[in-house]
Order: sequence, then structure tokens, then C-alpha cells
Amino acid sequence: MHRSQESAEVRWLRAQWARYYFVRRCYLWAVRGVRAFTAWVQDGVSLVAHWILERTDPLAQYRRQREQFLAFYEQYEQLVDVLCWAARDTVHDGCDEQYQQVRNWFTKHYAPVRRAMAPFIRQVLSEGDGNSQEDPFEKLFAPAHVMQVIEGDEGDLLGRIILTREIVARYDAHLRAQIDKYGQRAGH
Repeated sequence: MHRSQESAEVRWLRAQWARYYFVRRCYLWAVRGVRAFTAWVQDGVSLVAHWILERTDPLAQYRRQREQFLAFYEQYEQLVDVLCWAARDTVHDGCDEQYQQVRNWFTKHYAPVRRAMAPFIRQVLSEGDGNSQEDPFEKLFAPAHVMQVIEGDEGDLLGRIILTREIVARYDAHLRAQIDKYGQRAGH
């Protein structure tokens, strides 16, 4: 049938069918879009709710701080080992490379741990008549090379390590006590 020979009714039916097909496709796309948007919003709300719960739940906060502390402590022990190795031995094959690895970790991850340990740093330094604005940990990893730490310590590297160990021990005891305290309250 040629277009000119089609009746007006057939043309009208075809136009209605095309319009129906177009509207149906738009409707399906809209429904899929709304469902995807709704799922995205629900995921976002869930993430925000989890974040708020974690920030307001003291037990979750202390557990997170403990995880950060354990990662810090592992790197701290490696730093102390490297410094003791550099101070004791005259041959330092690989020592500076290990120091650089530990130093890189500290420069990237130390800030949040330092904020959490700040009261303990001030407390231990004030008890030992030290400058409470000074960070004894930074003196261990701030120099670019391990020998700069050894040469710049003015013979007090062992004293600084003992001081930092005291800070670490107090902070660890504090975290353990808080986790036990809030864990008992929550019944975990």
C-alpha cells in the first residue's frame, strides 16, 4: 500500500502506535532511572548512617584508633630497629633504604596518630621537664637520612627512644582500658 493510498485512519493508527511505543520507552527509562537513583540515595544514606554511628559510638572509635595504633606501632618498631642498627654498626648496607621506607610511612600516616597521642606526649614531656610543644617521634623520622638522625641526636638517641616507648605504652594502656570499659557496657 502506498502512502498516498493509506486511509487517514491507518495513518492515525500508525501515529498512535509510534506515540505509544515512544511513551512506553520513555516510561521504562524513567522507571529505571528512578530505581537507580533511589538505590543510589539508599546507599548514600546507609553510608552516612554508618559513618555517624561509627563517629558517635565510643567503642567503634576506640577500636578504629586501636587499629591505627597497631599499624603505627609496627612501623615504630621497625624505625627503632633501623636506628639501633645504624647507631651500633659501622656498615650500613641497606639501612638507609629501610629507613626511607619507614620514614615514608610515617610522613603519610603519622598525623592522625599524633593527634590522638598528643595528650600523652605532653604529659610525658612535662613529667620529664621537656618542651611539651616538641614531638619526640618526629625527631626520629624527620631527617632525610638515617645518619642525620644518629649524628643530630647529640648522644641522646637512647633517651629519646625510651621517652617515645613510654608515650606508646601509656597510649596503648589508655586504648585498652577504653575498649574494655565500653565493651563491657555494650555487652560485647
